[in-house]
Amino acid sequence: MNLSDQQRLKETILKDYPRLSRADSFCFDCGPTLPCFTACCADVTIALTPYDVLRLKNGLGISSQEFLERYTLIPFDEKSRIPVVILRLSEDEKKTCPFVGPEGCRVYSDRPWACRMYPLGLASPAESEKSQEEFFFMMKEQPCAGHEVQRSRTVAEWIADQGMAEYNAVGELFKAVSLHPRLLRGYNLDPAQMEMFYLACYNLDKFRQFIFQSSFLRRFQIAPELEAKLRTDDLELLKFGFRWLRFALFGEPTIELKQEIKAWMDRQLKEATNPDPRSPQ
Repeated sequence: MNLSDQQRLKETILKDYPRLSRADSFCFDCGPTLPCFTACCADVTIALTPYDVLRLKNGLGISSQEFLERYTLIPFDEKSRIPVVILRLSEDEKKTCPFVGPEGCRVYSDRPWACRMYPLGLASPAESEKSQEEFFFMMKEQPCAGHEVQRSRTVAEWIADQGMAEYNAVGELFKAVSLHPRLLRGYNLDPAQMEMFYLACYNLDKFRQFIFQSSFLRRFQIAPELEAKLRTDDLELLKFGFRWLRFALFGEPTIELKQEIKAWMDRQLKEATNPDPRSPQ
């Protein structure tokens, strides 16, 4: 499924799918006793969130650069306003996930958000033209037998069982960037901005280099305790990356320039708008 197909599916979901609240119940289960076990781990498009990449690369013990090069693709779609990272599947006919084996998922504790949520999907308010409340919906893929298991639980219970709390918390911060009002109104990022978006959201190791091996800390007011966290804590770095993008791409006051840099910029602006009348023309 390409990105255009995904957009059409979203539109169909918003219009036609039955809606579930957190209190609603559904029947589903998954496990090695089912005949379809791991069948859903092939020939599927899994979009990875920034937090997915963070968890997976740390769980595998590799750098973000290595993870992105080995396990992901960035499909080209002229309608995409931001970089979209998807999981790279095997190149044979089965198109299997690189992390699945006979006994199941080899990265289960760090499996992506989409895998945790299945069989539930989530439609957020920003995806609806009418700005409705978020709602959940059921996805019934073939040949999934999990829907035939009579084990009932609420949406809220499923979300808790799947360890979604931190994923969703970071996801809300990501939405503030990826679903920014300026993007929704048609603002297009230029190539350099797209590269910065990709760097701050996905290639955290290089984003850390950008902060600590450039003039960044000489220009921006970063509290010492936060600076210390950014050196070693990937989650804090990712959260800071979201703040940086809101500042750098959309002009929000989420990061503060140092006073001397502000003063220099004010002088430059004043000189540009009020040139010295004694200067030769």
